[in-house]
Amino acid sequence: MAFNTTYKQLFEVKLLHNYFLNDGTVAFSSMNPVDQQKRLKPYDILEFVTIVPTRDTIEKMRGYNILFKTQKSGFSTYTKLEEGTQNTPFIVLPDDLNLKFILKLKDSFFGNYTNLAPGGTEIFYFGNSKPSTEGNSFKYIPKNTDNELITDEYKLSTNGSKAIMETLTGQQCINVFAVIELKMIGDDNSLNILTVSGDLRNQLPIFKIHFNNRQTFWRYKRVSDDTEIFTTAATNPLTKFGFIEVEHNGDKFPNPNANQIITDNNNFFSDIYI
Repeated sequence: MAFNTTYKQLFEVKLLHNYFLNDGTVAFSSMNPVDQQKRLKPYDILEFVTIVPTRDTIEKMRGYNILFKTQKSGFSTYTKLEEGTQNTPFIVLPDDLNLKFILKLKDSFFGNYTNLAPGGTEIFYFGNSKPSTEGNSFKYIPKNTDNELITDEYKLSTNGSKAIMETLTGQQCINVFAVIELKMIGDDNSLNILTVSGDLRNQLPIFKIHFNNRQTFWRYKRVSDDTEIFTTAATNPLTKFGFIEVEHNGDKFPNPNANQIITDNNNFFSDIYI
């Protein structure tokens, strides 16, 4: 007798960043679907982050026949189905089963082009269930349909950051930027991975972690003597692609890269030497 082994997506997490996806001043979210797909084609999260399951999550996934797969725009998990069914896991997934993933930064300039407060020791946390350490201001992981950009409000409290770090071991404790933790049944029905009966949902649960790009004043200086030529009156967005026209006294000036950011009185400056 032949047996068919079928795996189906359990959930997906998208990781987007406007520094890579915006086109100059044109926001990714304002593009039509065709243009968005064009922007996503060269996009790859491995340019700036790595995402791996924690050690205990690896053991859980092995025991419950769950697979983890990274994608250019995030990652997905897949679960083995009971033969002859479309949405029933081969092994019952408990309501309180939680899967945890560590996000570490690969790009040392991430803080330059990402619109988040510099520094700090608290961990960013994206989950569908509120940890016991957090208060009423806790923000749940956004869904794919949410028009939500990540801010510092997604950081855990000091106690929460300490508690989450204590669950990690070995090399996984080093340089943790964020933790993604998802339970099969979340605090809200819209955040559930499974149905209340334990089956996969007909509509795939998709979550979205969308970072915004930083805006800076562009300050132009002479490379010969470090004197300032002029500084833009307003901030401009930092983007990897696209070009923003800057003109002064009839001359056109180049756009900066994200390698150097200067902070002065809570304002951010990009210095461009010409």
